[in-house]
Order: sequence, then structure tokens, then C-alpha cells
Amino acid sequence: MSQSAHPIGTATAWAGINIALVKYWGKRDTARNLPAVSSLSLTLAEMGTRTTVTFDPELTTDVFELDGEPREDPRVIAMLDGIRGLRRVERHARVVSRNHVPTASGLASSASGAAALAAAAWAATGGDLAAARADRAFIELVRRGSGSAPRSLYGGLVELDRDSGGVRPVLSASAWDLRMVVARLAHAPKKISSRQGMARTAATSPFYGAWVDAHPADMVAARAAIEARDLPALGAVMERSTYRMHAAMLGADPPLRYWNGRTLDALDRVEALRAAGVGAWATMDAGPHVKVLCLAADAEAVAGALAEVADPADVTVARPGPGATLEP
Repeated sequence: MSQSAHPIGTATAWAGINIALVKYWGKRDTARNLPAVSSLSLTLAEMGTRTTVTFDPELTTDVFELDGEPREDPRVIAMLDGIRGLRRVERHARVVSRNHVPTASGLASSASGAAALAAAAWAATGGDLAAARADRAFIELVRRGSGSAPRSLYGGLVELDRDSGGVRPVLSASAWDLRMVVARLAHAPKKISSRQGMARTAATSPFYGAWVDAHPADMVAARAAIEARDLPALGAVMERSTYRMHAAMLGADPPLRYWNGRTLDALDRVEALRAAGVGAWATMDAGPHVKVLCLAADAEAVAGALAEVADPADVTVARPGPGATLEP
């Protein structure tokens, strides 16, 4: 893309977290941060990251603040350098970011953070965000920031392709009245990052190859379920993908166990809900938290069941949300 005639200045972007229904775990190209498998996710409205980027001619270095605290993060600098290169901008930037979701705890804050940073930095150089979503160089920058971050550029159900690294919307946020009920089951950051965990799993788990080989069939089944608006079928694929991913982690040496005791209690509640006739299906990422997919009509019952395990203040009913958006 060529440099826009718009002035270089300030922009603020919001990006929701995205929760993978068909999971991504492992990389086939670590340098380019390309995934070992395709994935399918749901972008959420209520949970995410808000980031303001200001390209300031008075700055002599980039400055990054996260949740009110100064930080040094090479991924932020790499993203800014990439944007500067594509947009032919030489100024340093001030980045002020706030996560509306716990940071580094297994709730996809890295994905929403990278997407919000890229969107705000692009817009602050006068770039058009809608056009950027179709630009492969921009998508690659976002993916290098976080492997799942390109999914947060789009709203609703989104697919990330293994082979190309490209991303495409599957179903808009308003096309299906879904909810994701999120139970936060710990407050500390996880001890092992997703990147470290993926590398260990791929290198040492005897189950990892089977996870990769079984994955394409789950993607086919998920697409069919979405096309038919068949939530039980989609929920079944989601749970299968989740448990297989965690099985591969548990097979690592040493084992990776991101769950805690309350994770298992919450999963028991989800199974009890289904036994009682409530449509609810669970997923977990690299963290102890449990996310439950359901229809809007069942969200209150699901939230009530999870509040028996988690602090009620740590249970969030989230709607499908838009992709990364610019704010006034």
C-alpha cells in the first residue's frame, strides 16, 4: 500500500479477544509464526484490548504503557517497525494499551493486544483499516505479533488458514444468536507462555502428530455445523478439539497442565447442564479458565452454574463482537 495523504498522528482501536472453537496449537514455521493447523474462532464483544498509538516527532524512542505501567516488549517494537516500513513513516510512537481481560492468563489477551496495536498504528499513519485487512503484508505483521491475532481483525466466526496464514470471516456477529460464557478461574498469569508450551508439545509429546493429523476433519465438521446453524454439532466438535489439544499438552515432557481444580469443577457443571437439557459446550485454552458456548436463551442458566465454581464477578456473558474497530 502507498502512503496515504492523511496526516500522521493519533488513533485508538478496540479489538475483542477471540476464542478458538477448533483449536490452534503449534507452529509449522516459527520465524513467520505460521500455525501447524487451521483454526476457527469466535470474536467477543465485551472482552478485549483498547490501544492508542501516537506518532510523535518529539520522541526519540518508542514508549509502551500497558494497564498504566511502562513496559518493554520487543513484539510491540517489532510491530511498530513493521508498520513504519510499510507506511514509510520514521517517527517514534507512544503506545498506551489497556486490557479489558486478564493479561497472559489464557484469555487471549495477546491476540486482542496485537490486533488493536496493529489497527491503531496503521490508522495513526493515515492508513485505511478496511483495506489493510486485505493486505497480506499487514496480516503477516499481525500474525507475527500473535499467531491467533489475525482472527481478531474480523467479527463473529472467523477462520485462519494453515497453508496461507490468511484469515477470512465465516459468519457475522449478528447472524447467529450465540453467547460465550467465560469463567475466570485464576488471577495470576500462567507460568508457561503459549509459545513455550507449543514448542514443548511439538518437540516432546507423542500425541502431537495425531493432534495435527486429526485436525482437518474437525474443521470440515465445524464448517458444516455453522452452515446448518447446528449448535450441538458445533459444540461437539469444539469439545473434541479442546480435549485433544490438552491431551497433546499432557503428553509433553514434562507435562503441560494449564488446568486447576476449579477447571474440572466447571467442566462437571457443563456436563450437568447438558444432562438437564441445557445446550452448553466447554472449551479451554492455555490457561485454567473455562469458556462455554451456548445460545443467548441459555446464557443465564450457564452463568449461574459457573458462578457455583467461580466468583460471580469473574463470570462474563459475552456476545459475538465486531472485528478490530477504530474509535473517535
